[in-house]
Amino acid sequence: MQKNTSSSPVQTIDNESQTDDQQYDKIIHINNKLKRALQSLKDKINRLVTERPDLFVNIGEDTSERLDYLISTVEHQATQIDILQTERDQSEEQLRNEIQELQRYKRNSIYN
Repeated sequence: MQKNTSSSPVQTIDNESQTDDQQYDKIIHINNKLKRALQSLKDKINRLVTERPDLFVNIGEDTSERLDYLISTVEHQATQIDILQTERDQSEEQLRNEIQELQRYKRNSIYN
C-alpha cells in the first residue's frame, strides 16, 4: 500500500506561509502605528519647545531628555497642587471654627 501525501505537505506549507505573512503584516502595521505615535509625540514636544523655550532652560535637545523633564515638571506640579489643596482644606477648617466661635460669641452676647 502506498499513501498519497503529496498534496498534504504543500497545503500545510501554504497555510504556514500564509499565517507567517499575516503575522508579519500585523507586525508591520503595529510598527507603523508606533512610529506615527512616536513622531506625533516628538512633534508635540518640539512645538512646545518652540513655543515655550523658557520651560527648557539647560535641557538638551534630545526628545527623551525633554520628555523626562516634562514628566518631572508635571509630577512636581501635582505635588504642589496636593500641598495647596491640603493647605486650603486646613484654612477652610480654621475659618469654619472661627465662624462657629463668632456665632457662639454673638449668641452669648445677645442673651447676656
